[in-house]
Amino acid sequence: MACDRQGELLQAINEVYRHLLTENDLSNLLQGICDRLVTNSLFVSSLIVFIDETTGSMITAETGFAARFQEIMAHLREGVLPPCGLRVLQEPSLATVFCRSEKCIVCNTFPRGSSYTGICTAIRSTPALYGFLVVHTTLSVGEGVSSILDVQSFSQVGEAVAHALRRLFDKEDAKHREKEMRRIEERYELALLASQAGLWDWNIQTGEMYTSPNQKEYLDYRSGDKGPGSTNRIVHPDDKEKVLTILNAHLEGQTDEYRIEYRVKDEHGDWAWYLDRGRVVERNENNMPVRMTGTHQNITLQKHREQALAAIQQQLHNAVDHERNFLQTVIDSAGDPVMVIDLQYNILLINQTAVGLINVSEAGGSMHGRKCYELFCSAGGPCNDHRFPCPISAIREKDNQVKLIHNPYHGNGINNTFELDISPLRNAEGEVYGIIEVARDVTDRLRIEDELRDSQSKLYRLAHHDTLTGLPNRLLFRDRLNQALIKAGRLEKGVAVMYLDLDRFKHINDTLGHDVGDDLLVEVADRFKRQCRASDTVARLGGDEFVFVLDGIGNKKDVAIIAGKIIAVMQEQVRIQEHVISISTSIGIALYPDDSSDIDGVIKCADMALYKAKEKGRNTFCFYRSSVEDVNADSSDGKI
Repeated sequence: MACDRQGELLQAINEVYRHLLTENDLSNLLQGICDRLVTNSLFVSSLIVFIDETTGSMITAETGFAARFQEIMAHLREGVLPPCGLRVLQEPSLATVFCRSEKCIVCNTFPRGSSYTGICTAIRSTPALYGFLVVHTTLSVGEGVSSILDVQSFSQVGEAVAHALRRLFDKEDAKHREKEMRRIEERYELALLASQAGLWDWNIQTGEMYTSPNQKEYLDYRSGDKGPGSTNRIVHPDDKEKVLTILNAHLEGQTDEYRIEYRVKDEHGDWAWYLDRGRVVERNENNMPVRMTGTHQNITLQKHREQALAAIQQQLHNAVDHERNFLQTVIDSAGDPVMVIDLQYNILLINQTAVGLINVSEAGGSMHGRKCYELFCSAGGPCNDHRFPCPISAIREKDNQVKLIHNPYHGNGINNTFELDISPLRNAEGEVYGIIEVARDVTDRLRIEDELRDSQSKLYRLAHHDTLTGLPNRLLFRDRLNQALIKAGRLEKGVAVMYLDLDRFKHINDTLGHDVGDDLLVEVADRFKRQCRASDTVARLGGDEFVFVLDGIGNKKDVAIIAGKIIAVMQEQVRIQEHVISISTSIGIALYPDDSSDIDGVIKCADMALYKAKEKGRNTFCFYRSSVEDVNADSSDGKI
């Protein structure tokens, strides 16, 4: 007899393990554990209490407690845990205990005279995510429950549940990271737009290449001198072989990235500099490149600046004192602020653009040899403000070229934002003895980027939400429904679509006015939103037509309960302005995949069911049937 009971125990535990491997929804996972344990004849009830200290929430699942569960939940809401649960959580070395304590709010809720034994097992996912599983067995202590029900087996179940919960939370974290990656991609697109860089996408097998509209001119390396556009593009003879060599090396997988700067003759016959960066993003089964994407950017101005700076650096290295006038002339021709500063914060060179940004009260006299922090922010020592980090300190720390953001520029008190390119100035021995700083005002660029982001957010909101109620509109509803159908197909669950409209709403509009009707629709939308689960969607299609999408549906009774709650809450009177209005709603319900296996079909079925509900006299709901017969909640067979 004991062997049979032990076999039943192993069978129940194996069912739980299989469930943990396949379920990806937290609520369904916890409820499934309880259901699978109680289907075994060894156990009459099962309870899981899971605590998330990060959010301060508690998640529960139970099977077999019936009305007794309300009493247990009342204690749990007050923060009172059962003694058996507290014991396994507070004693790390004690994973599983038996309980028949009269003080236990879980194990002492059976009718008097019952001979049930409670078994409590700890679930420790992380220090902030933990809980316990309690099952009640039909075996009493006198029947040798401890020998039949192996404590180690229940401890392993607790560990397996903890592992599955960690897996679910890890997957949720991965979703958040994916969302952050999408935000990064959006910022990358804005950065490309601001830098005037173009995107290209090259299908290597077909030779087709896409370029973004702001960079229509690009090079066709195969033809050599003419791209798809109307203008000829000729690569400089000194650069052509290098371009092809670097490209082929990347295509063969010798480099992680394709990056090349080269010259192209423009339509005026001048040589323009371009920077191409890209990467093979797709290869076939033979590891041959299939697709390559990257950016194409005109860097002529940047190259000119780099060449000017290189000339400045060379002159400074060779003869700073003898060539100062010449260098001053060169940097004064630059429209951006340029300075050369030694490691003692003395200004060696400064152009007129930078002089114009100096603190007005300190601008008199020669700038040569004066401290940069004295001139710009009237300070008595080097800057240590995070708004305008010190470029000397940055070069000392990095010993290489760096970029800094200043707002205000070197603390000059003007509300502007500058991007600083800082390069180390080295002597013949390679030792750093100063810096070369080139700055550019990016205030307008940052403002435009912020405005673009705000505009995108507003446009998305307008395109996908109803302007009156704020609910998803028809476009977003179809997208949400499509996602729910895909998810249902993957998880082998059902989806319910409920079509609703307000009974006699036109009469309210005609008698009380459209302003009262609009306010009523807003109130109705708020009531509907309160009836939604986190995974559900309620949308307004127009007028007084609304629709619910309920995913993860297991049976018709669940849908009927929700529909009944909606009808009940809609019957509560509402005060709009000085009017007290009685309202009701009619609901048509269609089920996926039973009623239809595609999105348009299930919507049409729900609409037909709505008409049937109207025919029945309104203020009710109907399920769709091929003959459009009525189905009430209490007559449903409970299956989808």
